[in-house]
Amino acid sequence: MRRVFQTLAIVAAGVLAAGLFPLHGLEVRESGGAGRVLLLQRVSPGDTFALSFVHSVEKSDVTDHFRIDDGYRIILYETEFRSLNTGLPAVVSEGEVFERTGGGFRLSNRRQLLPEIRLQVTEAWGGTLSVKGREIFLPALAGDGPVTISVQRVFAWELLLWAFRT
Repeated sequence: MRRVFQTLAIVAAGVLAAGLFPLHGLEVRESGGAGRVLLLQRVSPGDTFALSFVHSVEKSDVTDHFRIDDGYRIILYETEFRSLNTGLPAVVSEGEVFERTGGGFRLSNRRQLLPEIRLQVTEAWGGTLSVKGREIFLPALAGDGPVTISVQRVFAWELLLWAFRT
């Protein structure tokens, strides 16, 4: 009986410790970062995600590709777009590669560090987040308004609670 109790105590301590162990999550928050959390997805170094939207001035599709680096920072590494006009990439920095594609243009080999992504989403201009095989239409989560996407330290129990919410 004592052995069973010890085993249960070890298992309970392990579960408790795992629940307090910090992880990292990609967080989408409404109201430009001040509102409620709309999405929480665990991320690890090397994970990627993409944001697609219609450029508000040029009315052309844009897709930005991001990855999580070893320091759990967001790195913009590629942008795909259809037009070369106002507000779209026109300058190639050292090491970047600019190429014409069948659907427009691609600027790759980028290394732009972003502490967070602030994005205005609307039904008209869209805003689709693609992460871990899921496509999330951000206006359906946030309505029309600003959202902030960032990587946050979270605990395993927070991710578990979030998984049960959705």
